[in-house]
Amino acid sequence: DKSRDAANRMFFCMKKKLLFIMPSLAGGGTEKVLIDILQNMDFEHYDVSLFLEFGEGVYINDVPVEVEVLSFYNRHTIWHDRLFRLLRTLHLYLCFHSLIYGFLFRRLLGKRKFDVILSFMEGNALKLHSYVTDKAKKNLSWVHIDLKQKHWSLDFFRNEKEEFSTYQKMDKVVFVSEDVKRRFLELYAIQSEKCTVIYNLIDKNAIQQSAVSERIEKRKFTICMVGRLNKQKRYDRALRVTKRLKDAGYDFDLWIIGEGSLEEPLKAMSNEYGLNECVHFLGFKKPSYSYMKVADLYLNTSEAEGFSLVNCEALCLGLPVISTATSGPTELLNHSQYGLLVPEKEEDIYIGVKRMIDDANLREEYSKKGIQRAEMFNVPNTMTQIYKILG
Repeated sequence: DKSRDAANRMFFCMKKKLLFIMPSLAGGGTEKVLIDILQNMDFEHYDVSLFLEFGEGVYINDVPVEVEVLSFYNRHTIWHDRLFRLLRTLHLYLCFHSLIYGFLFRRLLGKRKFDVILSFMEGNALKLHSYVTDKAKKNLSWVHIDLKQKHWSLDFFRNEKEEFSTYQKMDKVVFVSEDVKRRFLELYAIQSEKCTVIYNLIDKNAIQQSAVSERIEKRKFTICMVGRLNKQKRYDRALRVTKRLKDAGYDFDLWIIGEGSLEEPLKAMSNEYGLNECVHFLGFKKPSYSYMKVADLYLNTSEAEGFSLVNCEALCLGLPVISTATSGPTELLNHSQYGLLVPEKEEDIYIGVKRMIDDANLREEYSKKGIQRAEMFNVPNTMTQIYKILG
């Protein structure tokens, strides 16, 4: 028995210790990808911890029980918003982040050491990672979006030089598509050997099974959009296009699935345009696959994307996709081979949606090709790539 216990202790010590860093587990695509990775981790060989600035979010209960969750705060409150807004107004937020968060994070981790620390997002996660790079043998960071097109992450750094130097500290920078990698390298000259591409983990079979778990009814031709209601997703474009189509005599419903800071302004915009009878804000749905499955068309009007998780999910469900031609969707849809890509101008989006509504044969063709494209999503292959860079 003693020898067995000693062997068990030795085996446990041989586990690689990992620390993932994220701001929270809110209802976004990056958070969903992280949850899918954690749920597919080999916990016999990896001892996994997850740090969150805010230990909350719609996916918090989906974290596997084997994962230790650490956080600064249990939940995000209005007092945090007020404090951060005041600090930004006084131009003190970055100083607060470096001094206070840097101290708190190191104190929270104490004397712990990790084999690998992974910041799974740009911006805040990477900044937090910068405080503890010395606590890991290997440091990795994920880039999910075209930072040259939308450089939102600079909100957490004094300038591009500081952000660049932080990426330089990483042993590997992982990009979710070749196009996102290419655009990043136009911004920062990171050594090519540090860069690798791993497509988002997409569990095609689970998506398809979940889509038939709930019966959803629709009234008429239905366009579906899914994602966080923020500026990046540009739902305002969709509402303006919807108004033009309605004015042109088209009869359809637009389902907007998600929640976020722009929910009330977008509802006000819909009301102003007289679209309340056809535009339906359905809130966050977990999962949204049953709604997507019965829709006729998936619409993405974003101004910046990585590999676009929801576009991938639509392909798995055979839902025809029309998307603005940003980095990730362009690569995913292979220049309109597997879905219709359109420029970002409102006129082009309008023409594209109108074409897809009018042409049932085109929708059927993209539905079949989308399912073919979904064959590229393979959980074991993606996890093998992840294990390889973990070392």
